[in-house]
Parts: sequence; structure tokens; C-alpha cells
Amino acid sequence: MASAEEQLKSERILDELKKRQRTKDVVDVDEDRIKIVIFMCGSNLFAFYGRNIREILPSCEISWVPSLPDYLPGLINVRGDIESVIDIRHFLGEKKVSHGTGLIAMAVHGDFHSGIMIDTIEDVVDIPISTIQPPLATLNGAARDLVIGEIKYGDSTISLLDVGKLAALISL
Repeated sequence: MASAEEQLKSERILDELKKRQRTKDVVDVDEDRIKIVIFMCGSNLFAFYGRNIREILPSCEISWVPSLPDYLPGLINVRGDIESVIDIRHFLGEKKVSHGTGLIAMAVHGDFHSGIMIDTIEDVVDIPISTIQPPLATLNGAARDLVIGEIKYGDSTISLLDVGKLAALISL
């Protein structure tokens, strides 16, 4: 029969081995993260990279300008700067709504500056870059030209839109 001192020593050794094993299991990975702005447009959720959204403006008066395409309802004044407004529903295949409802996301990408009409902001989250998946090859519809990836948000899969691709479509 083992003495109390030997049993105590055995327990300390076992405790130390368990402690070492637990520290081996925990790996602290410092993964790059990126900010994502999740918004509602029509009946679907979409997202932009946070670096491309300068600010969110409440609904404001959009000044109509003759001869603009349907996806450009007009111009707005943002603290003295005149900016165009894009109705992104046109590119996403969503039903058009009356102007003056929703929000305007001020987007920036290089020299491109414009307001983008959205319904609501759902969330702003930091996600690991590795969680951004490529878009489905079977993606159909008008949004296909803008989607650069997909992310999981709760139980939903959200299309990540590229402001640069939107700028390229507008510039055509």
C-alpha cells in the first residue's frame, strides 16, 4: 500500500500532466479580422466591407437631375459636398421603392464617392478574413456582378458586395 506522501506526490504529478495537456490544447491564433456592414435591401440581407462605408445618413432630400439613368435618383448635399445617390435595388433585382425612405450609406472606393440607398443597417461586425467564402458559381440574378463573397451571419448566408464593382458598373 502506498504511503500518503507517495500518493500526494502521484496526484501532483498527474495534476501537472493534466495542466500541461490542457495548455497544449489551447492555441491562441491571432487571425486577421475585417469589419463588415450588414444591411437590408428589399427582402434580403447584404454586406459591404466596412472600409468602403464612410458613414450612414438618415433619409434626406434627393434632388432630381434630368437625363440620369434609373439607378441614379439624383444628388444630395452632404455638409457642402454634392454627392450622387445610387439606388442599389436596380443592381440587386429588388423591387423599387419611393425615395425618402430608408438610409443612405456613403460609399468610398478610390476616387469613387457616392451615396447608396439601403433600407436598414442590421449590424456592423468584425469577422475573421478566413470566414469569407467565394460566391457560389450558381449565383443568378442581377446581384451576380457585384458579389465577391459570402459570409455566415447567424443562420443566414449573406452576399458580400464590392463597392469597386458597383463603381465600375456606374462608370460604364
